[in-house]
Amino acid sequence: MDAVFHSYTAVEDAFRSFINTLTDIQDSAQQKWIQFKQQRSTLERNMADYNKQTDGTQRISLDVGGTVFNTTSETLLKQEESFFWGMLRSGQWQPDKTETGQYFIDRSPHMFGIILDYLRHGEMRVDGNK
Repeated sequence: MDAVFHSYTAVEDAFRSFINTLTDIQDSAQQKWIQFKQQRSTLERNMADYNKQTDGTQRISLDVGGTVFNTTSETLLKQEESFFWGMLRSGQWQPDKTETGQYFIDRSPHMFGIILDYLRHGEMRVDGNK
């Protein structure tokens, strides 16, 4: 009978330990959820502040692989969730600027011209053809 009692006690201790572990995991998840909501709120405030600062026609100069491209924020923001959307709308990421105030992007200027034309016209044009 003594062995059964010890087995029961061991199972009960293991169960309590398991419950404590689950409680710790739940507490941690709740803390992370609160942090996430705070970060999201901060991001939304930053986006709202940015939207107040620009009417969508802010002129932007980009140095792409040594070639300078001039465009507007309106053009770069046409594709939501793109690299440029994140760059301009997040309010948290500011790329390094060159000495002339241009944003530097280390990519092929030839390919970038095609991408920029797509954003401007909504059509993919390669070598003057659709």
